Amino acid sequence: MEKKTRFTTKIKTEIVLTLLRGESIEALSRKHGVTIADLSLWRDQFIEQGAHGFKRKPEDSRLKEAERMIGRLQMELELTKKKNELVAKLRRR
Repeated sequence: MEKKTRFTTKIKTEIVLTLLRGESIEALSRKHGVTIADLSLWRDQFIEQGAHGFKRKPEDSRLKEAERMIGRLQMELELTKKKNELVAKLRRR
């Protein structure tokens, strides 16, 4: 599996500005090894939010961590319920 190259905010901004100046999206895609879909997404993010649109937001990572924790706790709760049901069955015997 090929590892995807990560681009800094500065490089993404430079690429998008080149695109907005009129360079072909296909040529930029080949030159930088980025899909046309990604370039289009970067362009739209840049138009909406400027270079700040490329930066990762700390609240995004906190939300993902909270979602992982909720999933883990749900699994633990389900396992505990099943264990309690099994213990209750064994005691009835």
